[in-house]
Amino acid sequence: MEVLAQLSPAAIAHWPTVAKQLSEAGVVGFVDARSMARYCEAFAQWCATADELAKMLIEFGRTSTRETQEQRTVRQRPTPLATAALTTVPNRRTCNSIMRRVEVERETGLSRSTIYQRVKDGTFPAPLKIGPGSTGWRVADIETFLASPAEYRAEVHAA
Repeated sequence: MEVLAQLSPAAIAHWPTVAKQLSEAGVVGFVDARSMARYCEAFAQWCATADELAKMLIEFGRTSTRETQEQRTVRQRPTPLATAALTTVPNRRTCNSIMRRVEVERETGLSRSTIYQRVKDGTFPAPLKIGPGSTGWRVADIETFLASPAEYRAEVHAA
């Protein structure tokens, strides 16, 4: 990937961790490689600055709880899964894309029972029937909900 070729070694070392965190948060498909590269580079610079500050504090007789770069590197060895994330191209979802329940749970942070209770109460978008025994939610509906979860009312947003 050409974006990685432009990064410092420290930023490249952070890439797998950032990819894993974005994946676990369910937002890796929304972050383009350039933005991720800028974040990794900024984080690497922040870590380098924090390490310099820690060295200065130690020189002045103070202790720091901040890990050294060597300790962080050993702890953050890339796993095969994180390394695979380096080569994957983020997929973009359109507003008409369909999200399955597990993905909706991940995006909203709500449990299955809470989602269906809120659907019943009219405070969460209703799922669409996409096949026999299959339902899903339109990305646009979930994004509308996430814009203002406390004020969301299904009847206001119905098409």
